[in-house]
Amino acid sequence: MRNVQLTEFDLEIYEREIRPLLPEQVFDAHCHLLINQFHPRLAETLPLALDPLLNEVDLPWLEAWWRALFPGIEVSGMLMGFPTLDVDMAGENGMVARSANEKGWPFALLVRPEMPAVDLERDIQSLNPSVLKPAQASITDMLPEEQIALADKYGLAVMLHVSKPRGMADAENLDDITRLIRDYPHCQFILAHCGRCFIPPNMDDALKRLPAAENLWLDTSAVCDIGVFLSLFSRYDRSRILFGTDLVTAAAFRGSYVRLGMSWHVCTDAMVARAGGMAAKSTFAAYESLCALCYAVRFLGLSEAERWDLFFQNAAQLYRAGAALPRGEALPS
Repeated sequence: MRNVQLTEFDLEIYEREIRPLLPEQVFDAHCHLLINQFHPRLAETLPLALDPLLNEVDLPWLEAWWRALFPGIEVSGMLMGFPTLDVDMAGENGMVARSANEKGWPFALLVRPEMPAVDLERDIQSLNPSVLKPAQASITDMLPEEQIALADKYGLAVMLHVSKPRGMADAENLDDITRLIRDYPHCQFILAHCGRCFIPPNMDDALKRLPAAENLWLDTSAVCDIGVFLSLFSRYDRSRILFGTDLVTAAAFRGSYVRLGMSWHVCTDAMVARAGGMAAKSTFAAYESLCALCYAVRFLGLSEAERWDLFFQNAAQLYRAGAALPRGEALPS
């Protein structure tokens, strides 16, 4: 039987750096379920998932991770499948929809660009998702405009894991998002991983042109760089920032996402050479991201109300079409 094991070191980090800044309820706006049978080439397409703690992620296993990483906190979330290149989308979408519907939570429908609009509209009507989650490419390549038009028609969000090395700092990506939020005002565009700006130079350059709009959001998932969050919270509309973890497979490994020059890379505990026989003491990537986020929150002096918005209320507003919840009222569970 699998169990999530936290060390004293993990708990020390949580209690000292993270817990004091969290509200009693947290909404995870970016988390994934992943069932091995729907990913026939999992070892090849997602090596991290070789760890038995990081695969076969059904809803109970995701909730087990939430309980372990956020003791004393009530956590809910927006559920997505995991978009590997070989994913059986129908199988994983059906599993995610059933899991989310059990809780009354929002969920994302995995889509491919070649999917005919008539088939996508059928799935939207039958499964009733809140979000479309495309595969990776330039924005209009991974999500053709006929699919964006359907999201606009049904008032859905789209979760964009933008491609190209600089993420939303890329000029073409910025041109695309500026046009799309204008042309499709009923579609909510979510830029995952701070617009995939994992390092400060990319976040800084993106913010020079990134428009502020009621239908444009960024989530914090998997970003582990303090500078990115300092820049984002200082220069962007905080009411359009969503907290997310990227749990389980992409954030529950021991390690971090680190900057090397002008790029970023996954760094696991096994990759780190330590001199003098020093024992390895690493924590989860999800905690590394939260530590960076919480440092920026403390440094900039975000109020209790602003922290409530970041960790819960902004997502409640997004998924309730602007009908904000009073503090203390949870999403349906």
